[in-house]
Amino acid sequence: MSEDRPMPETTLASRRQIPIRLDQMKRPTALNMIGLPELIGLAGAALLAVLTIFAYFYFYVPAALRLKSTESDRARLQAQRQSSGTLLQENQSTSETVNKINASLEDFESNWLPAPSSGRMSLYTVLNNLIRSNGLRNTAGPSYSPLEPVGTKQQVQPTATAEKQSHAKWQSIYPGIAVSVTVEGPYQNVRHFVRDIETSRQFLIINAVELERVTQSGSVEELAPVQPGRGTVPTSRPISGGKTTNVSLRLDMASYFQRPQAQPATAN
Repeated sequence: MSEDRPMPETTLASRRQIPIRLDQMKRPTALNMIGLPELIGLAGAALLAVLTIFAYFYFYVPAALRLKSTESDRARLQAQRQSSGTLLQENQSTSETVNKINASLEDFESNWLPAPSSGRMSLYTVLNNLIRSNGLRNTAGPSYSPLEPVGTKQQVQPTATAEKQSHAKWQSIYPGIAVSVTVEGPYQNVRHFVRDIETSRQFLIINAVELERVTQSGSVEELAPVQPGRGTVPTSRPISGGKTTNVSLRLDMASYFQRPQAQPATAN
């Protein structure tokens, strides 16, 4: 029995030694988990992170700024191209309009305006024939005054005569003649005379019309005021009976001719 008593002390000592051994076993295991490879991997990861941050700020951010700048330049260039295309279309349409106007003027000049030399003689003949064919009496005129094309002479001065100032306002790009004529006869014949002038092949523009009544005693009574512009005689009915038998009509007209072609310079 005495030999069995010291056994509990031996058991307690062994129990006390066990935790110490376990602690000693755990410490080197934790240290062995972080070794040289792990440190190298950690350093490589840190280096990659630094390189990523560096690449982001050094490459990506400037590239994004350049992209925005390039997009703004592209939008600006597209706007310029669109505006240039619009201006080009406007210029083309303007050029087409100018060409149409020039073609219309050339067609009008070649088909409706006579040459100056033949046009003047034809105008004299037509007016005299119309006066005779309508049974009218020529009481004044026809008087003819040349109308020079605009720009060929100086502007009419304020001190010029009233006749010159009146003729100056009928000038155009074409050479022409201002015609003033006064006829007398029955009202219906006068109306036919004006209608024949308007329907003739001569390019005549009636600028003013003055109609007056003529009594048997020779006095003149005004029927209608001067009517500027192209038009017929005022539509008033002639008075039958009494002393009024004829009317006096004064017309201010203008006729235009073709422009003289530029003569080639003679060689010396």
